[in-house]
Amino acid sequence: MLKKILIASSILAVTSGIAAANPAPYVGASIGITANTSSSAAYGKNVTGGVSTTLSSPANYRGVPFSVFAGYGGVISENFYLAGELSGTVATADISNNNGLKTSYGYGASVIPGVMLSDHTLAFARAGVVRSNFSNANSTQTGGQFGLGLQTSVTQNVDVRGEYDFTAYRSLNNSIGRVDSPRSDAFNLGLVYKFD
Repeated sequence: MLKKILIASSILAVTSGIAAANPAPYVGASIGITANTSSSAAYGKNVTGGVSTTLSSPANYRGVPFSVFAGYGGVISENFYLAGELSGTVATADISNNNGLKTSYGYGASVIPGVMLSDHTLAFARAGVVRSNFSNANSTQTGGQFGLGLQTSVTQNVDVRGEYDFTAYRSLNNSIGRVDSPRSDAFNLGLVYKFD
């Protein structure tokens, strides 16, 4: 499934570049704060032989992810912007961990539609798929990602980007047999270098 999304994003980025008035490839890096939460359920057998479910308290993890990204995008009509982007989380430093699921590294693909608020400022949304490694659960899971952000020019080729992303992952079995439904909230601040 991830391969299909990557291929579709690549095709979208290439075809939007053909129609765009000022398409450009770009690269960047960001640092942020992420908060992972999960609702846990422990499964066992009751006295009659049936399966019982006991909900445990939610687990939390907070960290500082460092990410890199590359994309291709441009203005495709008067004020409408469209880009395709590939990203990777290289590492995540711990802030606090209350039995939560730590995302240590991952990668993803996104489509980024946006609206130019001025000649130098872009408001955008993100829709994509990410695949993240949960190091303390020995599991790599796929999730859907949705975000909102602003990007503004600092120089002709350098932009500053601020963004909020929400990611919902598929459930997983962790090392003690519980099933978690991980969710992630991330606030990122990044620099973007646009090639002419």
